[in-house]
Amino acid sequence: MISKSEIGGVILAGGKASRMDFRDKALETLHGKPLLEYVVSKAATQVEHLVLSVNHNIERYQAFGLPIVPDRDTSYAGPLLGILSAMHWFQSMQAGKGISYLASFPGDVPEFPQDVVGQLAQKLNKESAVVAYIYHQNQIQPLFSLWHLGLIRQIEDAVAAGLYGPKLLFGSLKAVAVNCDDSSPGTFCNINSAEDLNAAALLIGHK
Repeated sequence: MISKSEIGGVILAGGKASRMDFRDKALETLHGKPLLEYVVSKAATQVEHLVLSVNHNIERYQAFGLPIVPDRDTSYAGPLLGILSAMHWFQSMQAGKGISYLASFPGDVPEFPQDVVGQLAQKLNKESAVVAYIYHQNQIQPLFSLWHLGLIRQIEDAVAAGLYGPKLLFGSLKAVAVNCDDSSPGTFCNINSAEDLNAAALLIGHK
C-alpha cells in the first residue's frame, strides 16, 4: 500500500491564463478568497510535502508559505513541464527523501474530494500502474493525477517531443483511470474564464 509519507504534491499554477486576460487564475478570488487558498487547504492534508509550480508573480505566491518550483525552462510548455519540474525538485531536495510519487493538482479547481489522492494511490497500487488519473462524469481530469517518480526520463522525452499535457502521455504508459463518483456541487469545476468564476460562485458555497 502506498502511504502518505511517500507522496509529494504539486499545485500547477504556472500557465499563461490567456482566457483570463493573462491574469493569474489561481489568484482570482471566489467568495473573497484566492482560488489557490481553496486548493492548498484540500491538497496539503493529502500529501507529505506540497509545492507550487509558478512562473511569474513569485512574490505574491510566496505569501502562501510553500516552496516555489518554477519550470525548468521558460517555454511555458504546459502542465507536463510543471509536473516534471516538481519531480526533479523532490528528487534533489532534502524534503523529497522518501518521496516516490507525485500528486498533481490544478491551481484553478477549488472544489475536489478530500481523499482524491487516496483514491488515486489505492488504484495505482492495486493495478501496479505508474500513473493514475481521475475520471469524473464522463470526463478525464488529467491534472488530478498521481505519478511514480521513476517516470522522469519518459516525461523528459515527452516534453522534448512537444507533448505539453499529461493526457497525451497516458496512452504510452501503464496508466489507470479512477472513476470518481463525487456529485457535490462544483466538484472538479475548472476556472478558465470570468464566466466560469461566476458559475463556480453559484455552485460552491462560502468556506
